[in-house]
Amino acid sequence: MQTRIWTCGLGMHGMIADRISPLAQRSALVLLALAALASLLGSGWGSPWLLAMGGAVFPVAVIAVGDPRLRWTLLLLGIVLVGVLSTLLLLPDGGPDVGPLPLGTALMLFVLVPVPFVLVSWAYAAFFDLRDEDLERLRKMRKG
Repeated sequence: MQTRIWTCGLGMHGMIADRISPLAQRSALVLLALAALASLLGSGWGSPWLLAMGGAVFPVAVIAVGDPRLRWTLLLLGIVLVGVLSTLLLLPDGGPDVGPLPLGTALMLFVLVPVPFVLVSWAYAAFFDLRDEDLERLRKMRKG
């Protein structure tokens, strides 16, 4: 029995999705559901910590659903997001000034935005596995 994993409705079964462990896929889906629930409850209850932790884990879980093979990169991404968001919540009034900016603003501009982007972009470029048979399937799909 072959397990098929939904891949954004693109009909690309047999590509990388077929090589993903069903257990890793289920774990990523559970993580995604918990992150979404934490974000919703944090928003509804007015809990900034619950909202921030759900918001930090959510992008990690979304990427893990797509490609759980990046687990070490995703762990590092989660640590960066949780660490920066926790620091932002702990800083009183944005923290001390760092140059012309409060520390909280500097962390958002120079860590929270570029670091995850560079980390995830590098991981996908470094670990993306496209075999010859995958290229043939793509060519057949393109021709119709």
